[in-house]
Amino acid sequence: MKARTLGAAVLISSIVVLACFIRIQSTANIPTGQLTTPDAYFYYWQAHLVTEQGHLPARDMHRWLPLGRDLGQTLNLYAYALAYTHKVLASVFPGISLYYVTLYAPVACFCIGLGALCLFLFRTLGLLFSSIAGVLLATLPGAIVRSTAGFSDRDSWCLMLGILAVTTYLASLQTQHTRKRLLWTLTSGFIMFLGGISWEGFGVFLSILLCVELWRFLSSETEEGLRYYLIWVCSFVPTLYLASPAYRSGQFFATHLFAFMLVPPLVLLGIRTLRHLLVTKTRWADTLKLHSRTLTLGLTLVSIALALGYVFGQHHTFAETTVSFSQNALMQSVGELENTFLSFWMFRYGSVFILGGLGVIMTVLRFWKIQGLVLAVPLALFTVTTFYRSVLDTFFGTSVGNILFGFAIVSCVIGFIILAWGRHSTTENELTYIAFIMWFLFWVALARNAQRHDFFVGMSIAFFTTDLLRFLTNFYGNKVKCCIQQHLLKTAIITILISIILFWTPVGGHANRTMFAATLFRLATPGRGSLAQAFDWMKTNVPNTAVVAAHWNHGSQLNVLAGVKTIVDQDHYLQYWIHLYHRHVNFAKTERETLEFLKTHDATHLMLTGRESATAPLLRESSSNALVPIYPTENFEKALVKVWEIHYPPDIQPNPKYLATDREE
Repeated sequence: MKARTLGAAVLISSIVVLACFIRIQSTANIPTGQLTTPDAYFYYWQAHLVTEQGHLPARDMHRWLPLGRDLGQTLNLYAYALAYTHKVLASVFPGISLYYVTLYAPVACFCIGLGALCLFLFRTLGLLFSSIAGVLLATLPGAIVRSTAGFSDRDSWCLMLGILAVTTYLASLQTQHTRKRLLWTLTSGFIMFLGGISWEGFGVFLSILLCVELWRFLSSETEEGLRYYLIWVCSFVPTLYLASPAYRSGQFFATHLFAFMLVPPLVLLGIRTLRHLLVTKTRWADTLKLHSRTLTLGLTLVSIALALGYVFGQHHTFAETTVSFSQNALMQSVGELENTFLSFWMFRYGSVFILGGLGVIMTVLRFWKIQGLVLAVPLALFTVTTFYRSVLDTFFGTSVGNILFGFAIVSCVIGFIILAWGRHSTTENELTYIAFIMWFLFWVALARNAQRHDFFVGMSIAFFTTDLLRFLTNFYGNKVKCCIQQHLLKTAIITILISIILFWTPVGGHANRTMFAATLFRLATPGRGSLAQAFDWMKTNVPNTAVVAAHWNHGSQLNVLAGVKTIVDQDHYLQYWIHLYHRHVNFAKTERETLEFLKTHDATHLMLTGRESATAPLLRESSSNALVPIYPTENFEKALVKVWEIHYPPDIQPNPKYLATDREE
């Protein structure tokens, strides 16, 4: 037993080292001090503030001037994690900087999450299953592009917390030892709290676990483990409410945090408690025990009806949020929020996304036989309308594809309820498979309309690809009658299958793109060109009190690399301000209009790239003395990046209309 555990530890460690080695290759192409995405500078900037001040200010007055950025509406644990990790490491290795902690943080977070997942799969499904899933996740381009060194967004951090929260909760359900179960439950609840103050979208991981508990609720007649669920809920729901104003009075991206992160676990706790009281403490208890399953289904359907009623009742706020965050011109210009398409999945996941989709359907049929058709058929439709949506849209139109997708989602919900309600007991590892089916459904559905979410899909499709390969190996291994031992035969079969999936191009060969995804898919920004030179010049020659007006994509880079204040950035805090910037700087009708806008936002300097310089009306006014060119000092007219100092005429005054946060109706 010890030898087996030691061998597993060595193999899992090797997989984690492989994943780490692949993801640190990007550092060779990153100039010192730079990162590979504008958002990474935002978290680096916040970590810098925490390092200097010990905490984040209530309002960041280096951005979104003149109002500043309200940090009470943001979930900032990642910045604190970077800052305090740096403090701990610097106490041991004095030469290490916050920059290097930020640079390598995504790699470290992904590898911790991968190691935890592999360890859980080893304890649950065996070493072979764990190692195959681990190798797939280590090499899939889709699991690499947002976890390489330099991509210092919070994606890897949130994925790590999501994996830890789900696996520790599943571990608590698997153990029969009271003290261990309590420990795992508290651990999962604490990690859920950490995730809740890290990201507005962490409720997806919560939803996965709530579906597991809903499955247990529907498939049982009496309560088991209700006190542990109560402890779990109490370990993160009240603490999140108290820890962040975003949960108490959410605005902007945090508008519906309370409703989607805190209410669902309380509702499930309420109906579970109600059933327990009705079948044990009331005078109708004996009668209700005979109809416990019907009672359970009724409580579930009532809860769903109330949830739908809330959604329809708040339809106007959801519509406003959807339009604001997804359907306006600004958000549609953000590449990571674009729809996914077939070649996108093929590049990032090779044949694994196909095998994973087949695997989840096969899993349902193997676990629940003919009864599983109520879920397997909707899952098949869901898979087709997601992974092959671009093909369907070409032949049938977008509206038909969206209708089919919506029908698949509704059918999956109905199939899930019917299948769970028809169960009378759970089989070994059934809850683990339910969790990964839900992981597949939630994250694939989100990735359908936003490419950035595909990073979270990899865990589930690697899981079900591995499960499918194991099934095929056992099936064909048992068919072969020869002198070779079954263990060796099956190992050989699965090794061949994995090698084909990894390297044979006609069936995907995603490993052939692994190093490309790690080194060239995410290039340093701003890189070594004229924009980086402009930032370096401003760092030395422009005071740190200066307010530089520039395209939103450069906002956090200006804060970090140029050391100046800004009026808009990629945080998209006030999206309408970005619209106003484009209207009144790039496409203004008069010089006065542009100067009034800039004066209202306290801008002291203006930076434009070559394309913007060609369109800005103010720069075409030959008689204008308001803008004084300061960078570059030579060949200014031909420069790709230009910086002006603004000298406002006496008659230019701020105008409150340029501080509007939304369109006037």
